[in-house]
Amino acid sequence: MIGGCTSRPEPSGPQTLPPRNDVAAITNRQFLSQQTFDPWILRTTDPARPVDVYLADGWQGLLVRADGSIAQTCRAGNYQHNTLVVEPAPARSAALPAHPASYLQTLNLRTGVLTTTMKFSGAKAQGDWNVRMSVVKAAERFWNGRDIRIEGDPEAQQVAHSNLFYLLSSTAPGSDHSIPPMGLSSNVYGGHIFWDADVWMLPALIAQWPEYARSIIAYRMKTLPQAKRNARKHGYQGAEFPWESAATGQEVAPGEFARERHVTAGVAFAAWQFYLWTGDRAFLRQQGWPLLQATADYWASRVTKEADGKYHIQGVLSPDETAGVLDDDAYTNAAAQYNLRAAVKAARILGQPAPALWTMVAEAMFLPFDTTRGIPAPSAKPLTDRYKSKQAATLLLLHPLGLEYDAETRGRMLDFYAPHTIATGPAMTASIHAILAAQLGRGPQSLDYFRDSYRPFMRAPWNAFSEKRTTQNVYFLTGMAGCTQSLLYGFAGLQARLNGEKAAGTRVAGDAEASLYADPHLPPGWSRLVLQGLRFRGKILDLSITPDNRVTVTPQGRR
Repeated sequence: MIGGCTSRPEPSGPQTLPPRNDVAAITNRQFLSQQTFDPWILRTTDPARPVDVYLADGWQGLLVRADGSIAQTCRAGNYQHNTLVVEPAPARSAALPAHPASYLQTLNLRTGVLTTTMKFSGAKAQGDWNVRMSVVKAAERFWNGRDIRIEGDPEAQQVAHSNLFYLLSSTAPGSDHSIPPMGLSSNVYGGHIFWDADVWMLPALIAQWPEYARSIIAYRMKTLPQAKRNARKHGYQGAEFPWESAATGQEVAPGEFARERHVTAGVAFAAWQFYLWTGDRAFLRQQGWPLLQATADYWASRVTKEADGKYHIQGVLSPDETAGVLDDDAYTNAAAQYNLRAAVKAARILGQPAPALWTMVAEAMFLPFDTTRGIPAPSAKPLTDRYKSKQAATLLLLHPLGLEYDAETRGRMLDFYAPHTIATGPAMTASIHAILAAQLGRGPQSLDYFRDSYRPFMRAPWNAFSEKRTTQNVYFLTGMAGCTQSLLYGFAGLQARLNGEKAAGTRVAGDAEASLYADPHLPPGWSRLVLQGLRFRGKILDLSITPDNRVTVTPQGRR
């Protein structure tokens, strides 16, 4: 098994397995070679080989064999020694008939049913083996009223549905376990919780599935007491969330990865985004405010005011982890600034006192800038043409943080940082490039980046999303979430803002406090993008976007 997805050819004599990179390339070519795409149906590409599939209901993940038996189980929150427990295969529920001539497997993404049809040579009979997840979201009605529909690009449509299926399979309303990078497909990364959940998955879910996104924040609220102990241990106030978090909320990251402190601001980002979209005042009071207050206190005690009159953050690891520990990482500083400003806004809404220091630090936060190129710099280090980043880092200032730079500066940032990112990094980088290119109105480029956000990472036949181009490390939900964000925040151009804050495009929903805007830029070849069942502050609506970027709003009603 490789990362939760395994193929199981019948052995015949000694086997020599190809290198992992070759396996990844082979399964990726199988995905790319598909001639037809069905919006909801996935099929095996090799009818002579049964392939296992990962299915989950948000509470447990199952690796299901072709005959319907369960190969392994992961249960959400089931940790021993800070590692997610993968339970061994139970006794087989059925035996494969001897020597079937061929298999045909289909996975219906609307119903969650995996069907294997076996045909036997010289016999008229055939057997059907079905696996049905007995939860409401595996039924047709789960999808009724909520969907992302793409007309004019069947490949993109199937990818969008696959990503939603796996993302939603890995969480459940009422859960407080959050979502690991690989969901419940395996114990890769120990099943630990990273910024992947707060910064990548929550924005992909919040627009249509807020009840599923809430588990991400519930987990952080559950571990807030430990985060406060983490801060005190390091001599700071407030709460310091760990880069890698398991059952207890203690830091379990090895070595210098424990200094990837931007995760604390990511927790605040998720809490504030949840309130912006839902307008749930009880949530803000009971969960959002405690998280925002504690994280703001952390940054106010973590910064250092230097001779330039600016506040600096020293000794952290950037999302570009290959850069090593450094001072004034652009994303960390900007995320801390976002955190402090969001805490001030929340305090104002709730009538809570906000320390003046929060605003002082936010407004005087040092953000490195390269005057030669006219773009924000990655850190306090001089920026050179030899710079290479592991993944999107400085571009995150534009999305999701939304720092305001003019279009010319944003274009220069994309044009410099996109080609200065390594090709073997994690999957979600090209999603950021796609979002920014779309926002800049660069249609062909946005489509190229969008395809680059999934094509190199898809593994046949179940659209298993690998973490990197050269690996078989599936199912990488962070990449799927990034790809989904490209649709929501790039091509549809969604923006949730407090009233009075700057926004682009058309106001499509809102109340007396906040509004939702759409500033769409469809890529070439798409004839329509429909976002069905958007939830914004108690209202439910559908958005239909045409190639001229015209937005049609159809109310569904209220929750």
